[in-house]
Amino acid sequence: MARLAQMVSVRSVPPGGGRSPIRDARVRASGHSTRDVESYYQHNTPAYLRGFGEFFQGSRPDSDEQLVSYTIEAAQLADGQDVLDAGCGVGGPALAFASHLDLRIEGVTLAPAQVDEARTRIAKAELKGSVAVRQGDFHQLATLYPGRQFDRVLLLESLCHAESYRDVLAGARDLLKPGGKIYIKDFYAVDHRARPERTEAQNTDLKRLTDIYKLVVPDLPSVLDLVSELGFQLVYLRMPEFEPTYRHWAQYEVETGRPWSPHTQPGEVIQGFELLAQS
Repeated sequence: MARLAQMVSVRSVPPGGGRSPIRDARVRASGHSTRDVESYYQHNTPAYLRGFGEFFQGSRPDSDEQLVSYTIEAAQLADGQDVLDAGCGVGGPALAFASHLDLRIEGVTLAPAQVDEARTRIAKAELKGSVAVRQGDFHQLATLYPGRQFDRVLLLESLCHAESYRDVLAGARDLLKPGGKIYIKDFYAVDHRARPERTEAQNTDLKRLTDIYKLVVPDLPSVLDLVSELGFQLVYLRMPEFEPTYRHWAQYEVETGRPWSPHTQPGEVIQGFELLAQS
């Protein structure tokens, strides 16, 4: 799969200007609140479990085991590491990683319903490593954990829910040990400046995506610009190197009765990306 890093300019001009529903990752999102995200997950976690299972990720290979193995390799997880899963959901990825590797994993999530579910699952699990989950806001990581504690910080399709990418990523940076790494797997908005005839349909689809899922996707150059500005050294930026399936996403929409139903192909609206960077 082609690497994205060669395609991205550090100087970012978000497509569509101020009228666009595409966020600039360098600034706080307008009209998007952490409180709404908490309420969304507090209400919809049962439907997520029925639709997605334990792994609340829309871009993924078909099987859970494929997803776990892929993420372990992509995030360069290894025995003995201390890991933070920021936006951990019900702890599905954390539990899976700790069943494969001798890790100490902390998870943080906004929704009390997810904390309760995660702790129930942790109590039942037999793990090589250890997992703990707490309620908290990943914009305020410094109030939750001591500095320089983690070898890895994971953001697995959670950063798109942030009011401020800057606050989350700066907080993650300050929690990493020297040489520690951050792994981001998420979505960005496809840049249609060279195809302006597609912009109106894309904007309509993005506004509905935001309304249903309480997230705001950025343009890709502004993400890279912010990561660089915060002092991270890029290891890679790429499209996920697996064959994606969206059946889990579709099943979730059946469960909620609120389909996204984009006017164009989903790949013309958003695309998945993953990024690994060193502090």
